[in-house]
Amino acid sequence: MAAAEVRTYASGALDAELERYATHTALADIKSTLFWYQQRGIVMKGEPVHSPGVDSLDTSGKPLRAVIADCVDSTGYDKVGKDGKPVGAAPSGPRRHVVTSSAQRTKSGSWLVYTSTVERDRSC
Repeated sequence: MAAAEVRTYASGALDAELERYATHTALADIKSTLFWYQQRGIVMKGEPVHSPGVDSLDTSGKPLRAVIADCVDSTGYDKVGKDGKPVGAAPSGPRRHVVTSSAQRTKSGSWLVYTSTVERDRSC
């Protein structure tokens, strides 16, 4: 999902593969962020560095559920105009944050991310 999200923000258009990995609130949040960027002529340059791990796995019910904790470093990931020039002030504060996501396994065996929350008050 993260790679499709990066491609979405870099191109300014929804990546065709995104819905294979994200649904519900996670997909809606990406779409609304993309819309915000499009309205302002912004794309993202670079790529965040991810360090995900499974925080919990619930195998007792159907569907199977997981919580993923990811340390995302956005040091080399910035907003730019379509001309490639930086947009807005440089981010202040830490560029490493915890992102917590919930996922469920589908009947076909693939996993879909339902929620994904950037915890800006938690550095990693």
